[in-house]
Amino acid sequence: MRRRALEAFLYRFDKDDELQRRFVADAESALAPFGLPPEEARVLAARDVLTLWQWEVHPLLIRNFSGTLKVDYLLAYRSAGLDMSPPW
Repeated sequence: MRRRALEAFLYRFDKDDELQRRFVADAESALAPFGLPPEEARVLAARDVLTLWQWEVHPLLIRNFSGTLKVDYLLAYRSAGLDMSPPW
């Protein structure tokens, strides 16, 4: 399933310092203008990077979102039992 609005938000989030500040202060109001479905807005507000990965959101978008918010996305993946070791 394509989640264009979600990925567009994550792309903009990575580039927009003001959006980052608004999101940290009040995620719900920062997300409102983007018209995301409630489930997607809830996942972003909760900083649920595991669900983003399960939704097949681009890994770089997840990495940048996580890094900005100081979320250890690899720890979240490992805690869910995912092996994130390189295949080589």
